Amino acid sequence: MNTLQSLLASIADQSFQNIQKLRGSYRFPRFELSFIKMQGSPGANPASIASVKIALQDSKIPEQFLQTAECKLAVADFLIRRFRDGIDRFAQQNRGKDGSGSFNTIALSQKMLIRDSVLFDDDAVYLRFIISLPAKGQGGGIFDAEQAWVMLNQELTAIVDACFFYQHYDEQTRTLLERFVDVQKTRTEIIQFMQQHDLVAFIANDSKLPRHSGVDDRPAMDESVKTFQSPKLLQITIPLANGRSITGMGIKEGITCITGGGYHGKSTLMQAILAGVYAHIPGDGREYVVTREDAFFIRAEEGRSIRDVDISPFIGDLPNGLKTDRFSSDNASGSTSQAANIVEAIESGSRLLLFDEDTCATNFLVRDELIKKILDVAQEPIKPLYSTVRLLWRKHHISMIFVVGGLGYFLQKADTCLLMDNYRCDDITSKVRDRLGAIVEEDVSIPGLAVSRRLAVDNFDPAYINRRLNKRIPKRIKDLRNAPRQLEYGMDLINLDAVEQIAEAPQILTIGYCLLALRIKLNQPGNKFETIRFWIDWLEEEISKHGLAVLEPDYPGTLSMPRRYELAAAINRIRSLKIFRE
Repeated sequence: MNTLQSLLASIADQSFQNIQKLRGSYRFPRFELSFIKMQGSPGANPASIASVKIALQDSKIPEQFLQTAECKLAVADFLIRRFRDGIDRFAQQNRGKDGSGSFNTIALSQKMLIRDSVLFDDDAVYLRFIISLPAKGQGGGIFDAEQAWVMLNQELTAIVDACFFYQHYDEQTRTLLERFVDVQKTRTEIIQFMQQHDLVAFIANDSKLPRHSGVDDRPAMDESVKTFQSPKLLQITIPLANGRSITGMGIKEGITCITGGGYHGKSTLMQAILAGVYAHIPGDGREYVVTREDAFFIRAEEGRSIRDVDISPFIGDLPNGLKTDRFSSDNASGSTSQAANIVEAIESGSRLLLFDEDTCATNFLVRDELIKKILDVAQEPIKPLYSTVRLLWRKHHISMIFVVGGLGYFLQKADTCLLMDNYRCDDITSKVRDRLGAIVEEDVSIPGLAVSRRLAVDNFDPAYINRRLNKRIPKRIKDLRNAPRQLEYGMDLINLDAVEQIAEAPQILTIGYCLLALRIKLNQPGNKFETIRFWIDWLEEEISKHGLAVLEPDYPGTLSMPRRYELAAAINRIRSLKIFRE
């Protein structure tokens, strides 16, 4: 601590560039502070990265909260959010030139995710955070050491004391930490029950599904919001540890349709099911909405690129002799993009596909009787999904959930039919069968499905060439602040706007470093041409063994783990993607 104070004094009122001398570790009375990465200029984005280390024996976080990976994830999520709250309570932000002189954390969603911002070892907990050191003077080129010392000695110390030391928590804070851990434990038990009983989703009674707005994932606070209640016929009770239980709706494998009038809650239920692949923080309202981890949302995506995907199970050869067994396009249509999205999801391992008719290509879903009278079968290469859903379920064990408000055809194919009526969920399966007859099975066949493509070696080049300046940058991996679902990677701009289940912006940056790790591995001597799924399996295993540090990010502490399905989706949307051809 004294060393840091002396060093700050030695570079006081000097050029801001001298903050590079601060890189290193410094001992405070109750924690150790380390500067990991130093910013290049005042108010720079990204700013500096620092870390605090606290001994677990001093923190006194109860040992039972750290016994499993799920519990540690919950504690880590709690700590980074509490650190964020501490910034709001104790820190004066933007005290210097150009917005400098601030603390920050990575962007946090309503989900509990694997991140590299909070780490545990046998003896200590580490929390990495963002710090913009203060500047002053004309143009902000002078380092303000006095304010930097206030930030570190007073404000950071207060944040750390409030965040990490269990003995300083009031009863409300201790209860909240226990709730974070309990959500993870309960979720694990629900998942185990679902696996044993062939369930694809579970929605607990009294869950609060509506969100604050389309751009705000926090729960809606309107007093008129209705909590979810399971239809009686689909209600199940899951036994939990310590004699407890939880009751809600279980959705079985197979084909499920959610229908109802406009604004009655169909898409709200679907969005909750989509989000159920992640754990949610206490108070979110969807803590016990749990969806099988391989669920993937399928939509039309006009304009995306496709590389060598076999979409022939859904779309036959196109006019002008264009084959679809190795289909490529730089500007896909709604139907070809949706077909490719299905095949790519299955290729990555998903066996649970979700659809909302509002975001689908209608001509890909169905062909009605009137159009059949006008268009000859030979004129239409598209085989509507409606004509294959039962076959996909029976032969390939692919479950599907559909939201339909105007396409009643799919009710003829559904094992389970749900009606959303003013946000109340009813099981209308027997009513549908009485009115529409027995489930309509298919007598058609489809060719081979999701033949795995193999990656060429020369993929995922991170180098960027600025043609205007004739300058080559060896590595460009950058998420865009004004477009949080887009990634600049090398010469590619990867658009993930349509990849619905990305939870927070740091996952986008992590995808970039995953691509770089795959690039390095692909170029090692002796590697064979392997499938996309093979390489994602390899990378997931490396991360499970060694953590997100294996990705070697330029700014440690800024990553959130995406699912394998989002990583595969990003790979498939790279316009420079090269597939190995024998």
